[in-house]
Amino acid sequence: MVTIAEKINAVLAQRGMLKRDLARALDIAPQTATDICKGRSAVTLKHLRRLVEVFGLRADWWLDEERLEPNAVDDVAPGRERKVEGLLTLGILRAEEPARLVRRLLELAQDHRAEYVRRFGEPPADEGDLLGMPRLADRGSVGRIGGAMSAEN
Repeated sequence: MVTIAEKINAVLAQRGMLKRDLARALDIAPQTATDICKGRSAVTLKHLRRLVEVFGLRADWWLDEERLEPNAVDDVAPGRERKVEGLLTLGILRAEEPARLVRRLLELAQDHRAEYVRRFGEPPADEGDLLGMPRLADRGSVGRIGGAMSAEN
């Protein structure tokens, strides 16, 4: 029988994360994260929801007592692990409030769109959507003219 605690420890090790990263992800005290990892504290439904969100692994895998390792069908969103690894590499998840940091960066990019485009070029459609910067080509003639004028200023 495989426990959720064993699965959490395996996933943390696989992704190079610490118990304090788990505490932040689940919005719990570091001691509670340690207790969960040691099997001394139960995983609540709220914790299970956050495990699914943070690690991108389906709830039924977390509850499956037969398998320790997830496989491709257990991914909530394929490619999510690569994205999480990118966030870990950048250190964004070490911030006290990663979501607040990202919101501020997005706001800064939107406020300085012309500088962003000058330095990095027009973002691809998916990045532009996330940044709140629709591509000039997608905004019609007036939008392209207006965007070109603001880029000149």
